[in-house]
Amino acid sequence: MNIEYLMLYVIYSITFISLAFIPKNKWKEASIIFLFQQFITWVLGLLAVELCLIEYPVRELAEVNRTSFLFEFLTYPIISIFFCLYYPQKRSRWSKFTNISTFCTAIVIPEILFERYTNLISYIKWEWYISWLSIYVTLYGSWVFYRWYFKLASTSIK
Repeated sequence: MNIEYLMLYVIYSITFISLAFIPKNKWKEASIIFLFQQFITWVLGLLAVELCLIEYPVRELAEVNRTSFLFEFLTYPIISIFFCLYYPQKRSRWSKFTNISTFCTAIVIPEILFERYTNLISYIKWEWYISWLSIYVTLYGSWVFYRWYFKLASTSIK
């Protein structure tokens, strides 16, 4: 077994174990967030691959899909669940910005390492900051959708 498949198995394990940390009373909300984010990442992930911006040389379901099934369909939507459920809604704008920036950075740093040292992802016409910005926009979009769908009170503190 090469290092790429070992890393995929480890990430699968971490992803599934993280589901145990979703509060039982939040599973309905979590499933809506998951499906919304999965739709967004499916469309954008396919677009990035089909436009030859990113390539996933080592991936699961290689015969079926050219994107990373693990990231686009499981890991990132689950990260979005935690982002939305624990978003600092009643905090300052600076705190909100710091929160979303921390999530983006925590996702992009491993991606940079994977791109540099493995065959899990290859940037063709892509840069790390494009990933960071697209993650920022999609995470914030999932928060806006979550707030709208569940009719959460809009509390904007200046």
